[in-house]
Formats: sequence, C-alpha cells, structure tokens
Amino acid sequence: MAQSLFDQFRRHPTTSQFAPAAKVEALRVQICFDADGSYLRIVNERGEVVEPDYQGYSGALRNLLRAMQQLRERNGFVIDWENPSAELYLHQYDYLLDYVRHCPVVVDERNKPITFVNFSDASSLGELRLQIKSNAEDGATDKPTAETLEASVRLFVDGQYEADFLLINERNVLSAGRVVEISEVGPAFNRVPLFDTSLAVSDLTKYLSLALSNLDNVLVEYEDYRLLTTGTEPIMAQPCLIFEKIDADQSLYVRVTQQLPQTDAGFLDEFDLYRYADINPLERTISIRIVERQSLNRLIDTVSQLIEKHTVKEKGRRKSQGQYIVEGNLFVLPQDVAGAFIYQELPQLLETFQLFGAEKLKQYRISTYPPRLNLNLSHGIDFLEGDATVSFGEQQLGLLDVIRQYNQQRYVQLSDSSHALVNETYIRKLERLFQKSKKDKVKLSFFDLPLAEGLLDEAVADATFKKSRAFFAGFNELADKKPRLAAVNATLRPYQKRGVQWLEHLHDYQLNGCLADDMGLGKTLQTITLLSRFYPKESLPTLVVMPKSLLFNWQKEVERFNPQLTTYTYYADHRDLDVACEHQLIFTTYALLRNDIEKFRERAFFYVILDESQNIKNLQSQASRAVVLLQAKHRLALSGTPIENNLSELYSLFRFLNPAMFGSAEQFGHNYLTPIQKHNDPDVIDELRKKIYPFVLRRLKKNVLTELPDKIEQVLYIEMSDVQRRFYEQRRQFYKENIEKQIAEKGLEQSQFFVFQAFNELRQIASIPEAKSGGNIESPKIEMLVEQLTDAAANGHKMLVFVNYLAALERIGEQLDAQGIDYVSMSGSTRDRQRLVERFQTDSTCKVFLMTLKTGGTGLNLTAADMVFIFDPWWNKAAENQAIDRSHRIGQNRKVMAYKMITQGTIEEKIMELQQKKAELFNAVISADASALKSFSESDITFMLE
Repeated sequence: MAQSLFDQFRRHPTTSQFAPAAKVEALRVQICFDADGSYLRIVNERGEVVEPDYQGYSGALRNLLRAMQQLRERNGFVIDWENPSAELYLHQYDYLLDYVRHCPVVVDERNKPITFVNFSDASSLGELRLQIKSNAEDGATDKPTAETLEASVRLFVDGQYEADFLLINERNVLSAGRVVEISEVGPAFNRVPLFDTSLAVSDLTKYLSLALSNLDNVLVEYEDYRLLTTGTEPIMAQPCLIFEKIDADQSLYVRVTQQLPQTDAGFLDEFDLYRYADINPLERTISIRIVERQSLNRLIDTVSQLIEKHTVKEKGRRKSQGQYIVEGNLFVLPQDVAGAFIYQELPQLLETFQLFGAEKLKQYRISTYPPRLNLNLSHGIDFLEGDATVSFGEQQLGLLDVIRQYNQQRYVQLSDSSHALVNETYIRKLERLFQKSKKDKVKLSFFDLPLAEGLLDEAVADATFKKSRAFFAGFNELADKKPRLAAVNATLRPYQKRGVQWLEHLHDYQLNGCLADDMGLGKTLQTITLLSRFYPKESLPTLVVMPKSLLFNWQKEVERFNPQLTTYTYYADHRDLDVACEHQLIFTTYALLRNDIEKFRERAFFYVILDESQNIKNLQSQASRAVVLLQAKHRLALSGTPIENNLSELYSLFRFLNPAMFGSAEQFGHNYLTPIQKHNDPDVIDELRKKIYPFVLRRLKKNVLTELPDKIEQVLYIEMSDVQRRFYEQRRQFYKENIEKQIAEKGLEQSQFFVFQAFNELRQIASIPEAKSGGNIESPKIEMLVEQLTDAAANGHKMLVFVNYLAALERIGEQLDAQGIDYVSMSGSTRDRQRLVERFQTDSTCKVFLMTLKTGGTGLNLTAADMVFIFDPWWNKAAENQAIDRSHRIGQNRKVMAYKMITQGTIEEKIMELQQKKAELFNAVISADASALKSFSESDITFMLE
C-alpha cells in the first residue's frame, strides 16, 4: 500500500550517537581548515565545540544543524578511510555553505566574525590570478631573461590583490574575514597553494601547463604577455624514442612515449596534462592550447612491427636468440636485434619520432661525438665567404655534405662506417645561417655572426670574427661610456641618453635600426638629439616620413628642442622638392611619399626616418614599396608597435632598414615564418630574437619607472583638414563681426551668452566638426586619438579619455568598435557607474574608459589606467588636472602619461595660452548653466577670436 503524504514527512525516532547540548544556547558556526580542506563546527560563545539538537533553533541555523545531524547519522554507518575524522568538508557538501551564509553568527577558527559578500553583486566577484615575476631588477625587455621567476596565486577582489586567502571549495574563498565567490577553479582547488613557488625560466612552459591543466578560470599575469584562451589550435604531442640504458647482457632498453615542446621526454607520462601553455616571446603571447595525444598503442605497434622484422625466420619461426620483451611502452631488445633495429629501422622512424639518449649507443657504432663547426671565412661587404666543415671527433665533413646526407637519410655516414645521429634542430640552423656560394664555398650574413658564433669554440670564434665582433660587442660597452651628446633644449633622462648612444653606435657602423620605445618615452627627442650632432655640418637633408596627424607635432618638437634646425613640411600646397632640399629636415606623409616617389627617389638623403613605421607593415603596399626606393646614407624607424599582427611585418621593416639581413621574402618565409607561425619552434624564435636584438631598442614604460616623474604631460598638436579650416574660418569671422556689433549695441554684460555660444561652437568645430556639419566633415583629431589608443592598447596600456561633448563620446566609441578595442563609456545619464568602474579596473581586456570631463573628473578611482587623453581643453586648468588625477592617485604603482590634444590655429590654442598666461581668469568654471557664466574682458574675447 502506497505511503500517504503524511507518512512521507513523518519524523522517525533516531538513535544519534551525539549527545545534545544541555540547553538551548547562543551558537556560532565556525569555518575551520586543515590539510584536507575546510569544514564546519558548531561552537558556543566560549568557543567550545557543541553538538546541539536542531529542534531547539529556528531559521537558517536550524536548517544547517538538521542537515549536519542527518549527514553524521548517515556517515555513522560508513567507514571512510580518507576521512577518519568524519569532518563535514564543504567541498564534499557544498550546499551547507548556502545555509551558513544566512546564519546569524559565523566565525573563523580564532572566533573572528566572517561576513558573506552579496553573490548577486557581479562587481564583488573575485578571481584568482597567477602572477609570475622576475627576480631580476627591471630592465629593458630585450635583455636576456632572468634565470629564476617567482610565481604566486593571488585573489583579486574590489580592485585589490589579496595574498592571504583560503579556498573553502571550488567557488568560494575566505579572505580578510569575508567569504567571496569566485569563478569555479575545479576539483584541485585545495592544491592552489602548491603553485606559490620559485622556478627556472626554462621551466615556465611546464609550470604553466601543469597549473592550467589543474586549475580553471585562473588569469595569468606575466610581464606584458597577452593570455590567449580562445581561438587557439590544439597541439599534437610528438612521438619520441628514449634510449634508457644498456644492461649487463648488452640488451637495449627503448621506451616509446610522446612529448610536447619545451618539456622533458616522459613529462607527459608523469603528469596528466590537457592544456599546454605555448609561450611566444616575439609576439608576447601565451596561447592556451588543448593537448591531443596520438594513440600510444598505435605508436607501440609501429615500433613493434619494425622490430619483428629482425626476430622472425623466413618460414615464420621466431629466432630463439631474437626474443625481445615488451612491458607497456618499454622494449628490451637483445644485442643482435638492437643493432639491426638501429641501423635499418631507426632512420625511418626519425622522420616522425624524436630521439633521446643517443649517447648511450656508442657500442652500436653510433657516433656519440657532438658536431663541431669549423669556419675559414673572409670578409665581404654584407657577408663572409669561405670554407665550412663539421667535425665528429677526428672526422671532418663539408658542411653542405652534412646537410645533404641528413636530408636524404636522417643520419651522417662517417668514413669509419659509423653513423652520426645529428639533432634536426642543429641541421635546420645550419641551413638558415649558411648559403651555398660558388663551388663548395658557403656564405654567412654579417647579421648572423652572433648566431654562428654560438656554434663555434670560443677560441675559434675569436679568430674568425675578430673584425666583426667590434660592432656587436660595442653594444655592451655603451653603458660604460660617458655620453657626449649634442646640445638640445632639454635635459635627457638616463634611458634617453642610452637611446641616443645606441643610435650613434649604429650610425658609426653604417647600420640601421628601429627605436621601439613605448609611447611617451621620447622617441622624437632622442632622434632630434641624434640629428643635432650632424647639422649644420651635414649638407644632405634628412627626410622624415609620418602619418599626416604627426606633421605638426614634429614641427613643434623641433622648434622646442632645437630651433636652429631648418625644416620644411612637404604637404598640401607646399610641395616644391627643390626648396625642401635646401632645408635640413623635410617632413612629409606616407601618402605623399607614395604619390611623389618618382621625385623623391632621385634625391639623396642623409637620413630617411620612418615615424610610426608600422605603416609599411604590409609588404605589398605601395608605401612599403616606395620607402625601399629611397636613397639614403642612413635609415631609422620609430615605432611603439613594430610588429602588430604577424612576423611578415618584421620582414617588411628590415627590408627597409637592412635589406641583406633576411634575404628574399621566400627565404624569410622558409627560415622563420613557417617554423614560428605554424610550429612555434622555440629554437627558431630564440634565434630570430638574437638576430634582431642589436637592431631594435625597446624600452617599456615599466622598465624605466625609476627614471620617470610620477606624471608626464605632453601636448599633441593636430592640423585641421582643408574643408574643416574653411568651415572654422567662416564661423569665426561670423562671430567676430557679430560679437563686436552686439557689444557695441548692448554692452559686454548683455552679450555674455552670445559670446559663450560662439566659443562653444568654435570649440566643437575644432574637435568634433561632425557635430556642426551634419557629419560631412570628419575629425582629424579623432583619427589621431584612435591611432594613439590602438598603439597603446597593443602595448598593454589602459587609457582614460575625457571629452566635453557627447557627440565626441559617441563618435570615438564608434571608431573603437571598428578597431575592435574593448571600452566602457560614461556620461551624465549613465547609471550603475560603479559597475563600469569595476569592469575597467578588473577586466584586462577592457582597454579604454571614455567619459565626459564633468562626469568623470571627480570622485572616481581609476588606477588601472596609466595613460590619460584630454580630447579637448577645458577652460579651467584645475578641472583637467582633476581628471588626470583619476588615474594618478593613491594606489597607482605606475607612471601616468597625460596627453592634451590641441587643434592648431583654433580657439583651443587660445584656451591653452590663456591657461598658461592668465590662470587666475580660469579659477571660475564656465559651465553650460548660464547663471554660472563668468565674464571675459573685451581684450580676452578679441584674443580668442583673432
């Protein structure tokens, strides 16, 4: 007979082994921790553990006590050897935490109160971040990496890092007396503390792969690397053979396994990895790739079938002396079988299998001597040429013959009939470095000398490269030399002096490079200082090519730092190249150079300098083709982002700087592009980094923090387009005439609002002409701003942008959407501002915070930003400073760069001049509220409208 509803819910007598508390008393829920995790205890006000009957309590505490009592009664009939203490662990019974959070008093093991953060508030969610820092002092990123790293997992909540926290279960953390919900980290949550450790740089791939295979939803922070978690291709483990040992019976032990790049052979056997951290130092990325393994049984079968060929007679009967043993993935081969396998089958396997432990094969007439490179080269213009051999012990073969034999049979046959098993990485490196010349000679590029030197004995290298080493060794001596720089109207910071010394060193050796300093570190100043060393003695002009948005910034910077340099801006109606060449510096744009290349290619220049050189990143673009046609004694590239998307951009850059460096585009693709972009070959990446290292100087802002002031302010000048200039002049003249007339008729006081209306419109035409032209005139200022934001975002910066007009806010947002840059936007009508602030502060993908000056100028803490852009100047300098201080305030551990954007020849320049000359005038804020307007004098108004 079916039970009734009341039978289902009737309470049955229990025989609990726990004695109830003598009376109902005030209780506390205590969250405790041990090596196995977090668990619950019920204590009284004195901290004594009690086991009360739930019936004496109500609400959430009653529900919790009842659930705990039921669990203990159920577990009383079960012997759990993994939990002999019978504690109720919250990772096993996570639903108990839902009861706990509603209980009146919750404490920790010291009886300190614990509160629960409101889980429904998304901004209060925390996340675990794995921070990896170098033990070395900060230095330029192109210096060799420090030997050791410090790794630690930190809780990030409310915009702050917390080092002291305990994981309750997969989704909850106890920190500073608060239970904070985090994204689920997985069942290995209680092993998180193990990842706080020191490690060698060479172990970073293994460490991250292990950490990310065990922990979910953990953000990795390492230098300026970007973590790529989506859209990455899986990585296939590569099969390998490990020759482990030869025992007393001369039997060979061979293990079949699989390996991932940058990990030890057998690492996959020892650790359960399903994520692989693919680190690319060139592109500064860490790609998280899913590990795919080949069928180990199939690999074992492949090897087994080849061994079988040498253990069976013609009639199919197995040789008694040819027995071999298989234990899992380990083969034990008798001597005769091992010899046949090595000589006849191993070369075939080496096409797909990597080999480890070859040094143990000496008795099988396998040469265990490492290859040694020998060179006898003479100097050419851009290369060295001569004889190259490879020695194996006392035996010597021609380098080209070694490469040919390896490519044909995967080993090198020596004169004594022994085989040399050569690492494929070594052969491929020889192929990249040495080109066939006439007869059996080889050529070595001057730019590959440091790489070839690494393959030679030190004594041999000294003799071979004595002449060429002076250039490369000179970089290491720059720091010890006292700089003797040309005089400019600026005090160079130490890193800027080093930058000029680097430029001069390249100049003295007739070589060319790329100054790739971060935004705001003074690439233009360093370049002007370099040129000031040679002018006015030098007769040839220097050509500086740039985006049009930078033309007038260069002009202003030269006027500021060395006004003795003569300049000509080749642009618009001023395009007389004969006149231009009478000046020392010629400024032009990529577009004009492309259009007038037939004129420019006929001229000889002292320097050709490309600013924002990423503009030639497309190898097939007209701009890229044009710059290589220019004739110049010296070449220089300036860029904060020399590589934006792929390595082909690097080839395009060096085709301009040092054409002999990489050969043809096909050679570069074969030697570098394919191995790096398709296979992420760490050896080729390292080789390419070493090759370009002397010719690219890159300092990030964080590398020179101690040399920078806390806040750096700079003005960016923008030229109006022709149509914008005509429109501005038309409206300026209109207002000038009418204001003069109205003041004459009504007096100054009665004309204030009309004056403000005039100033307001002219400011909009200067910064956001779309708003006053029906969208027909585009803003050059927005174009320049988006260029700056794009470069800064690519270098890992976060930026604040302050505007005065909603039209600018909307238009800038549209352009950022088009560029794929993540941002948040806030105006006076925005609700839930704190949510936007939290996202910008905590989300590493959110790069820009757009806001109106009045909305974001006060009351916000935005220390995640280290760059600030004032899109259009405000009357009150103090208001601008307040906006900048949103980023530069307590909690900011980086230097802040502040950029004020000024449209030349407009009211914006007048505002800035009055800010500097008549600061007292702007102590009163001019707002849109007519009652708050403060008057200008007639002379001020006349000045603004001139």
